[in-house]
Amino acid sequence: MKPGNIILLVICMIAIAIGMVIYFEASAFQKTAKITEGTVASSDATFYYVKYTSDDGAERTFKGTHSKNKKHFPGDRVKVFYQADDPDKSRISDGIKSGRKVIFFAVLLLILDIYLIFTNKKKSRSARSFKANGRKVEAEIMKIDVDPDTTFREKHPYLIECRWVDPITGREYTHTIRNIWSDPKPLLAGRTRIDVYIDRQDPEKYFMDIEFLGDLAQA
Repeated sequence: MKPGNIILLVICMIAIAIGMVIYFEASAFQKTAKITEGTVASSDATFYYVKYTSDDGAERTFKGTHSKNKKHFPGDRVKVFYQADDPDKSRISDGIKSGRKVIFFAVLLLILDIYLIFTNKKKSRSARSFKANGRKVEAEIMKIDVDPDTTFREKHPYLIECRWVDPITGREYTHTIRNIWSDPKPLLAGRTRIDVYIDRQDPEKYFMDIEFLGDLAQA
């Protein structure tokens, strides 16, 4: 398992735990909460203040912090949840949805991480099999260039165009290595050829050994 997968796995597990804490705490709060409607009395750049009346007839104030995506303005009507035995203990969100969202996105990331772990293991098994049983040839590096068809954050990756000849069949093959996100010349360290392992039974199947180019490079 690669370090990046381990880090993402730990992050996912922590996020799921946090989401569950938020969800169960909010659920417990909701079970004993009363609901009323409040009005935003004032608002500044950071905070807003909601006036609401509890069952005992007392007017109370909830102090909230503006979120990045939503601001509250004087006159806005909001739903207020408060504890009957402690009416000053209030909130304007039930919290349950927030907990669910955290858990949902953490589970999605966890599924993605598991998929990446599985595919990486599959690639490693395939690579070991080709190296152990395949017929080794050397692909000549024909060209190193920037890939103008791929862009990420206004940056283009590099590509390497290669060719080799199967010594048994005499057939020539060409291949382009893509998604190299740093200049491959220092990684190549002066080499002009790359090892290729051909399936002895099916020459159309092959493995190009490009581990030295990084995890994102695609053979």
